[in-house]
Order: sequence, then structure tokens, then C-alpha cells
Amino acid sequence: VAGLKDHGDEVPFPAMSPAGIEELTDEQQDKQNAAKAQGAEALEEGNLELALEKLTEAISIGAASALLYARRAQVLMKLDRPRAAANDCTAALAINPDSAKAFAIRARAYKKLDRIEDAHLDFQTALKLDYDEQVYEESLEVEAKVKELKAAAVGKRNAEEKAEAARLLEENRQKYVAGLKEREGEYKEKADAEKAEKDKVESERRERVRKRESEEKAEKEKEAKADEPGVPKSHGPPEDVD
Repeated sequence: VAGLKDHGDEVPFPAMSPAGIEELTDEQQDKQNAAKAQGAEALEEGNLELALEKLTEAISIGAASALLYARRAQVLMKLDRPRAAANDCTAALAINPDSAKAFAIRARAYKKLDRIEDAHLDFQTALKLDYDEQVYEESLEVEAKVKELKAAAVGKRNAEEKAEAARLLEENRQKYVAGLKEREGEYKEKADAEKAEKDKVESERRERVRKRESEEKAEKEKEAKADEPGVPKSHGPPEDVD
């Protein structure tokens, strides 16, 4: 099944049932039954590797049932191969969507893979299809973890929202301060321009006063020279004498 790799990626998934084989011949059925029996016997003896080998042999013959995939998934879980186990359970559910056993085993596999929400969903589905006390007990632990994850997610979201609010507040404060500085600059520029204009007007006024005073002084000096003794006064042009 796409999207699943074996736990640790160290071992490829065991072979699946060949596509296109929907019904077995009597000979194939006998071989499959024999392989399943040998797998069950090996499992009872605790020989997990042999059990996996025989169940894979049975599946490889073709037309594997949902129960056969679920049995191999159980062995894979005992061999600490949860990804491969989940893969087999998904194959089982494609054959029988109402397999509570496949849902329960896949839930355990997802739990081991830390896919807690997926595990919770599969546990709940398994319990709805066929209530089992052990599955229920396992589901409680996963349900508690789901609540913890949701609480952590809410806490994280609240912290992020608080940080974002603080960031926006600081950003607005900086914009406000920048605006004040800009307006202060504009006011100063305007004040400087007004002062320069006043200084110019005052300078021009002083220059006019200085010029007028200079002219008045020159005129007074001229008049003073005219009043000095020995300096003939001008009385205009002489009159004609007949």
C-alpha cells in the first residue's frame, strides 16, 4: 500500500497476494491450507520468523482472505514491524471493510508509529464493529493521548496567537513612532522655512533702513558743507539786466 514503509525502513514488506487471482484451483487451495496450518503451528511454538514465512507463502499463492492478511499482520507486530503490519491490515480492509480484527491491529500499529489520531480512529471503528474489552482498554490510553495532543495544540495555537498579537502591537507602535518622527520632521522643515522667510524679510527691511539712513546722512553732510563760510550758496541762475 502506497505511503507505508517498514519500521526503520530496514526490511521490505513481505509479498502480497498476486493481483488478478480471484479463485484458486483445488491444488492451490490445498497448498495454501497447508501453508496456513504450518504458519499457525509455528506461531504456537513461538517461531515468529517461520510463521511469517509460511503465512507469506500462503498469501503468495493468491486470493488471500482478509483474515489471512490480519493473521500475518499480528505476526509482523510481534516482530516489531508495525508499518508492514499496517500495510497488511489495509489490504485486509480492502477485501473486508468490516473486519474489526484488521482495524484493531492497524490501530496498534499506528500507535507504535506515533500516529495517535489514526490509531484512535481505528480503535473506535473496531469497537463499533465488534466490541472487545481488551481493545477498549487499549483505546482508552490512545484516547488520553489524543486529548493531550489536542490540549498541546490548543496551547501552541494560543501561544502563537499571543506572539502574533504582540508582534502586530509592536509593529503598530513602530509605525506610530515613525509617523510622529516624520510629522516632527515636517513641522521642523516648515518652521525652518518660515524662519528663513522671516529672516529674509527682516534682512531686506534692515537693508532698506540702512540705505535710507545712509542717504539721509549723505544729504545732511552735503547740506552741512553748503552752510560752511566761504562756500557760495547757489541762488539759482542770474537774472537778465536790460
